[in-house]
Amino acid sequence: MEIILGGIALLSLLSAILKWLTVPGSITAFILGFIIFKAFDWQGLVILGVFFITSTLLTKWKRDLKRDEKALHSEEKKGRSAGQVLANGGAALIAAACHTAIPNPVWLIMYTAAFATATADTWASEIGVLSKKKPFHIKEWKTVDRGLSGAISSLGTFAAALGALLIGFSFYILFDTSFLVALCITISGFVGNLADTVFGAWFEQKFFCSMCKKETESRVHCGKKTTRIYGVSWVSNNLVNFTSTLIGGMIAGGLYIWINQ
Repeated sequence: MEIILGGIALLSLLSAILKWLTVPGSITAFILGFIIFKAFDWQGLVILGVFFITSTLLTKWKRDLKRDEKALHSEEKKGRSAGQVLANGGAALIAAACHTAIPNPVWLIMYTAAFATATADTWASEIGVLSKKKPFHIKEWKTVDRGLSGAISSLGTFAAALGALLIGFSFYILFDTSFLVALCITISGFVGNLADTVFGAWFEQKFFCSMCKKETESRVHCGKKTTRIYGVSWVSNNLVNFTSTLIGGMIAGGLYIWINQ
């Protein structure tokens, strides 16, 4: 156990040094990893690692090109914050804590599906933004700038399916489970990503930058305060991500209970 905990601490430290995570984000990731290990042993950590490593690498991949395309932030973020760690891993953390308190296989299914959703969402964002065609916004019913929540593209949708499939396949290999359960996790992760798109389109705050004349999700853009044009005032991107992972986990949990009746 000491070796595993040392490994979690080392990876958290390296993530901060490499600026994959901020210092608070690194501390949060360590706590997340510790609870996951207590609940689901090393296999649970592998699921977390598959999400984190692939997401981080995709974020770095063609960063300069994606920085030009995305209209999300006023300045480049120096690593994922604690809020972002919890937005993607909070639902999985709840499932792990519940399993520790009341052991039941359904918590593992929900845990994995939550990360399947987070992986699908991240892959859709990081790969979809490279689409040659502008995405279609499901609420505004028109093409919009790349990188805006609520917008979909064929490339991003395909990437989301692959991301969810990777987590489902990883679960199948790690836990020697049935193909049907792994399929439920994959489907739930993809549906959770669709929920993220819907919530992002209808409820997440959107702002308008008077400097570059672009729609954005940031309160500050081009060094100036932006004007909110629609969305619920307290609904942030982190809340949308957390809600979608929770939905993905709950769908998988419900399917698991149903097929085992």
